[in-house]
Amino acid sequence: MRRRKRRQKTPEQMRRRASRRQRFFHAVGRVVFLLVLLAAATLALTVFFKVDTITVEGAMKYRAEEIVAGMDVKQGDNLYLWNKVKVSDALLERFPYLETVQIRRHLPNALVVTVTECTAAVAVPSDGGYLYLSEQGKVLEQSAQNNGLPVVVGMTLSGMLPGQMLSADASDEVQALLTILQTMDAAEMLDGLSFINLSDLHDIRIGYQNRFDIQIGTIDDLAYHLRFAQTVIEERLSPSDIGRLYWDDQNRLHYVPDTAENVAKSGMDATAAAAAESASGDAAQKTDGTDAQDTETPDSDGTDAQSAESSGEISEDGSGAEDQTGAEEDQTDTEDTDWDTTEE
Repeated sequence: MRRRKRRQKTPEQMRRRASRRQRFFHAVGRVVFLLVLLAAATLALTVFFKVDTITVEGAMKYRAEEIVAGMDVKQGDNLYLWNKVKVSDALLERFPYLETVQIRRHLPNALVVTVTECTAAVAVPSDGGYLYLSEQGKVLEQSAQNNGLPVVVGMTLSGMLPGQMLSADASDEVQALLTILQTMDAAEMLDGLSFINLSDLHDIRIGYQNRFDIQIGTIDDLAYHLRFAQTVIEERLSPSDIGRLYWDDQNRLHYVPDTAENVAKSGMDATAAAAAESASGDAAQKTDGTDAQDTETPDSDGTDAQSAESSGEISEDGSGAEDQTGAEEDQTDTEDTDWDTTEE
């Protein structure tokens, strides 16, 4: 059998073959180098960078040990092989009164956890008790009592757990509540909040400083209305004034003096307000009956009656000097004062 003769390669073909071989070895070398580098980095992370100390800053309601125990990162864990966002979110849910959590890595082996805390702004009826909410709408805790917090009337919450956030999309009442809380917080009025009545979203009422029933109507232009009401209260009304503030159709703000009892009734639901009204009426009737009996009690010599009448304490026709002065003051107190908000 005749052997085939091998064709000799030309110099050009040999150069191409050598070039391909060189490129292949270069590619293999780069892959090997990257693998070695990755292995070295992994070894360094797992052996040298381990959490040794965890420091907590800014915590008041919770002890630092509680927060450290509630973290998904423990001493001895790797300093980098975990997600800071997930760990922070878990802390915010486990510790409802935490408002913000920031975690910083300090080489070679330390973590610093800086937190800020929120406070309860209102109490919302829920499942026979109350849910405490922050100004941002975070559920802080559930309690059988409101513990003196401003109560929200006209809405209830159910199925919410501490650590969860209210969503403005849940209902119109929730949206209105969050808007009011955040607007009052921005205006630094939240400390004076007494109640929020959302029974009628076209006649929303806000209690302020336990003295004023601010009838804002809807939440439209809420920031402007609250700011103007705050200016009137601080600059044009006296610290002893108690009453109602409302806007008419011409956008004029009116102030009508009233009693603290009537202001408080605006923060009650219809049933509670009716019960309070009934109790107030019963008390007034008892008081009138007692006064009538005292007045009709005969006096032995008339000396005491004459003395009382001359001092202005008792007057049959109410025409004493002090009574006239009081009547004038009462007439002044019931006047409706108004301001044009479009000019301010």
